[in-house]
Amino acid sequence: MLKNNPLVLVFCKNQIIGKVKTRLALNIGQKKALLIYSELVNKTATVVNSLSSEVHIYYSDYIEENDNFDSSKIKKFIQKGNNLGDRMINALNISFKNFSPIVIIGSDLWELEISDIMDAFGILKKKNIVIGPSTDGGYYLIGMNYLDTKIFENKNWGQQSVLNETIRDIDDITNIHLLDEKTDIDTYDDLCQFPDLKIKL
Repeated sequence: MLKNNPLVLVFCKNQIIGKVKTRLALNIGQKKALLIYSELVNKTATVVNSLSSEVHIYYSDYIEENDNFDSSKIKKFIQKGNNLGDRMINALNISFKNFSPIVIIGSDLWELEISDIMDAFGILKKKNIVIGPSTDGGYYLIGMNYLDTKIFENKNWGQQSVLNETIRDIDDITNIHLLDEKTDIDTYDDLCQFPDLKIKL
């Protein structure tokens, strides 16, 4: 583990119709849901392309060759594991051999800014874990100085209990810092909060 060698891991689903934003698709259809997800991924790419730290993209099924992530400096991998927790543990196990601290983000956040990631790294100089809570009871960002696997194990992924379950499994709660709450775009109500994204339909 190399301290002061920060890494950002981006977990990203491949843009396959019918496999992304399924709850959103119930209201707007699969094609429009895919369009919205594409916009979210592009926003994520814009943010991480501007970072000076190393960035690795973890795709769900296969590596996208023609995406908007800067291939000249960003490495791409495929997620491995039976659930999201397993996939994050596997990626972190590999990454902590050469990097620390590490921040993980998803690709569902229209509000994502470079400052969110930089603030997380700043906090990790004083705390061991930083979490960005999402309004649905999960989180849009989690960062750490070392891997504690139990905070990713036995979680009800996609449910409102994830954040509370995660905090419960952290040994020293004084070492956690929570960022500002933000909204992942998962439902039509979520989408309606962001007219500048909804207008792209």
